Amino acid sequence: MRHAAALGTERPWFAIGGIDASNLDQVLEAGARRIVVVRAITAADDPAAATAELAKRVRAA
Repeated sequence: MRHAAALGTERPWFAIGGIDASNLDQVLEAGARRIVVVRAITAADDPAAATAELAKRVRAA
């Protein structure tokens, strides 16, 4: 991710793979501004709350 972020490309890119609430800060610190999550939402006890929390944290980055 750091490499992709450092390229400074105008093309949007997405971080994908194993992202969840426990490692989201690391992903954002590496330069990601767009993420793709599946398990973090589908496996959550409350998928709507998990979605809202992840989205809030990405927007705040």
